[in-house]
Amino acid sequence: MSDGKLKPNIKYKTGEHGYNYQTNSKWVMEHASTDNLQFKTHEGRLPHNLKTPDKLPRDHAGYLFGDRFGGSGELDNLVSQAQKVNLSTYKKLENTWAKAIEQSKKVTVDIKVNYDFGSLRSISFEINYTTYGIDFYGFIHN
Repeated sequence: MSDGKLKPNIKYKTGEHGYNYQTNSKWVMEHASTDNLQFKTHEGRLPHNLKTPDKLPRDHAGYLFGDRFGGSGELDNLVSQAQKVNLSTYKKLENTWAKAIEQSKKVTVDIKVNYDFGSLRSISFEINYTTYGIDFYGFIHN
């Protein structure tokens, strides 16, 4: 990070399990992935940065990989996310992943974050994941 912002067009690993991330030319999250989603090993919930780019009044700082999966609480894993998306749609998806992990199933995840021209607030998420040996695709409007 530089001056509280991510660097543009950078690939990196972060979080407790070293998940993969990439920023776009405007220094915001464009892509996140892992070949092995896992539960966190720390106790409790770690603090997280609430100041995500172009956040609207009712938005949350939404994790791409939640704290329960050892995801970072910094801008390298957070995007502005509509409250309903964070507390419902995305949470249901994370619950699916958690259930599979509890059943000792491997979970791979690939998340593409989409933006409107000129905005730093995500407008949608394209999520491909595999578990139970089956490929799934989800599209979430933000």
